Amino acid sequence: MRTLIKPRTRSQQSAVAVLLGLSLSCAACGSKDPEGASAAAGTTGGEAPAAAAAAKPASAAEGAAAAQAASPWGSPEADKGQPLPARKPMVGSAQSSYDDGRKAAQSGDLAGARSKLEAAVSADPNAYLALHALGVISDREGKESQAIDYYRKALRVQPDYEESAKGIVSINIRQGQSDRALQFMQPLAQQWERNLLLQAYYADLLTQLNRPADAITAARAALKRDERFVPAMLSLVRANIKAGKLELADSILEQALSVDEKNAQLHYLKGKRLADEAKLSEAITEFKRAVELDPDFAEARMELGLRLLAGANYDEALQQLQAVDKLTPKVVEVQLALGDAFRSKAQWQNAKTAFDKALRMRSDLPQAHFNLALLYMTSGAAFPGPDVLTSLGKAKEEFAAYRTQMGSRLPRDDASAAYLDDIEKSIAREQKRIEREKKAAERGARTEAGGTK
Repeated sequence: MRTLIKPRTRSQQSAVAVLLGLSLSCAACGSKDPEGASAAAGTTGGEAPAAAAAAKPASAAEGAAAAQAASPWGSPEADKGQPLPARKPMVGSAQSSYDDGRKAAQSGDLAGARSKLEAAVSADPNAYLALHALGVISDREGKESQAIDYYRKALRVQPDYEESAKGIVSINIRQGQSDRALQFMQPLAQQWERNLLLQAYYADLLTQLNRPADAITAARAALKRDERFVPAMLSLVRANIKAGKLELADSILEQALSVDEKNAQLHYLKGKRLADEAKLSEAITEFKRAVELDPDFAEARMELGLRLLAGANYDEALQQLQAVDKLTPKVVEVQLALGDAFRSKAQWQNAKTAFDKALRMRSDLPQAHFNLALLYMTSGAAFPGPDVLTSLGKAKEEFAAYRTQMGSRLPRDDASAAYLDDIEKSIAREQKRIEREKKAAERGARTEAGGTK
């Protein structure tokens, strides 16, 4: 079937907004998502590995006394707040088991990683990094309750461990429990105010909850202790973007890049800003740099995949979105985008599988019906068979389901109306074609019968 109207996709419009609603850490929103975080490295969206990140807040607080008196964020407050609990190294064979678990996770062997990390915990019950990594693996596998249990165990050992706190908040947000996320994170951040990374994550949560003014206050408080603390600068950038202060956000972003050019989160945010300004080629370059610096950075891969898909670079887009699917297997919007990529490659069954998976995750999902309709409309007789009319009928059904689920949210000029009109015309043409062929076949049969007399 020749489609008279160029297919448009719903997932391209909404997917980033949600992974990008995984935002307090992608490790729920401004870092990588715990599902997409490296269980091996325990990284935070392009920042330092877990061990280094864990040491950062304490060293930042201790070193803030030497900060310049004329800090743009205010006077240093290094001595304010409760001293942070010490972070003890793993003992016995725990460290080697943990390292082996990291390597296994990095290679994609989650079962092997789990075994090694459990061995680390057996050797040292206080191995909070191993407990956290087990939580990340559980989250990757879609076992959210188990993941929270591991994150809480890590926090019982190390009460201010920011990565596990962020993991819990990420799951709460993903489940639509924003109040629970705030009730958990706020007292933790207040108790451990010297933990600058925890303050940055708290600021990210406030931004995600549409409280940018409070987020700016939280981020600035961290920067009073260490004006070069990049995670807090990142939080400040996000909060100012949310508040519509784009020039200020861009200025802080450039300052942060001058401090740490190899921070994947900074390149991701720069890519977002360039994309907002319609500088798509430059944005793609920044997203690629973010993925290069942190291959497990799900948000950056998602942005990159969607931009490549929109630019008709289907092969590379599919590669990126398949990688995101491995990192975030329970995100509906990823399935929608992945289905679009498969559809663009005429891999009809794979596309349908992705859309069906999205509908199993969330039954009230009009975008999935919209995209399935496009699939049937563009595949013609190739899928689902046995003929074009069957595919067109399926497309009508899916557009009808889409419009029903949209209800009062359906815009007057929604594309589905034009598509349905196109489908009706195509059905009429196809029926006429079939009738012509039938009559031609009947004439041929009569002619052949007359010739044999």
